[in-house]
Amino acid sequence: MTGLAQLCADEIASVLSREGLVNSVILMETALRVDLDALDLIIVVSSTYGHGDIPDNGQAFFSALEGRDSLAGKSFCVFGLGDRTYADTFCHAGEKWDALLETKNAHRLAPLKRHDASSATLAEDVAAEWAAGILSELASAACCS
Repeated sequence: MTGLAQLCADEIASVLSREGLVNSVILMETALRVDLDALDLIIVVSSTYGHGDIPDNGQAFFSALEGRDSLAGKSFCVFGLGDRTYADTFCHAGEKWDALLETKNAHRLAPLKRHDASSATLAEDVAAEWAAGILSELASAACCS
């Protein structure tokens, strides 16, 4: 909702592109128009909003995934954005995405990565480092699913 998740997604996409992995950044508000059956790998980048909620622009997509029978055959990982000063809800949206994709039988490539806005790090830098650190898993899923 503030653009930080998109900035992080763009950084992740840049890491993948530099390694020759074809990818697209899809905004949550337009994700319902995407043919998920054509995707092997789903990387969700999500902030946490309000009281641990999915941001407004991602709620319809989240609900649509909840309604699917299965995402078997898909691989996923999640980069969650939050602020530890809100300890009760820190990265809850990322946790919700991670749990949903797992319950729909998608294969988790890496543990949920949480970025803390109150840390001394830039979320987009952490996102790029995270993607580089799990690149072999991402490349394997993107080419061999």
